[in-house]
Amino acid sequence: FDSPMDPTVNLADEPRGGGPAHIADIYMTAVGGINWLANTTRSDLAFTASQLSSHVSDPGPAHCKALLRALIYIRDSAEQPLTLAPGNQPLDVYVDSSWSDRFSISGAVFYFCGCPVSWFSRTQHAVSLSSAEAEYYAAMTAARDLLHYRDLAQDFGYTQHGASVMHSDSKSDIDMSLDPVAFKKTKHIMRAAHFLRDLVARRFVEMRKVPGEDNVADLLTKPVQLPVFRKLSQVLVGSARCESCE
Repeated sequence: FDSPMDPTVNLADEPRGGGPAHIADIYMTAVGGINWLANTTRSDLAFTASQLSSHVSDPGPAHCKALLRALIYIRDSAEQPLTLAPGNQPLDVYVDSSWSDRFSISGAVFYFCGCPVSWFSRTQHAVSLSSAEAEYYAAMTAARDLLHYRDLAQDFGYTQHGASVMHSDSKSDIDMSLDPVAFKKTKHIMRAAHFLRDLVARRFVEMRKVPGEDNVADLLTKPVQLPVFRKLSQVLVGSARCESCE
């Protein structure tokens, strides 16, 4: 397979259980291995690992089939490297979210000198009432982690002068991070999200618009069609960068 998940299948809607107990044990062990890869070197597996992990207690046939697809993808892409490109922006981040009527998913990937050094695909803790809220909460979460990596880079002697760039395909969260008046129409967004506005005002973070088709964090929030996956997966590992973000 050329991608780790089938974009036409929603594992949350698939029936669970119904198989022998030892199948669940095998499933749990294999998903644990995928999680280890996703947390260390394989950022392209982050979303897949989070989705498979949600069903370790009682997987059904569809979940086992999805696991097998992920394992075949890992086998076929085992030689995929991470690429360091020192000429690029010292530290920047791509962020995105997938709005759901249940719990939305936040995704972000952090680049240092053009190489992905950290990433996450996380289920948000509260139900978002709009796509703007989901996007803004994802950006706030990424900004919090970005502060840590700025300090860490400084400890290594890479002091970043000026703001670190955060790329987002959401115009709404960029506008809200800059304009306090926007909050009069979005009072339902939790107070914690104001944290991002403060970082932008203090020039720690600069929000920039990136086209949705070039937002690499999209791979961390949802399964995508194969042509999009092929394009963004090359950006994700640092071997290519999107032209709109140079």
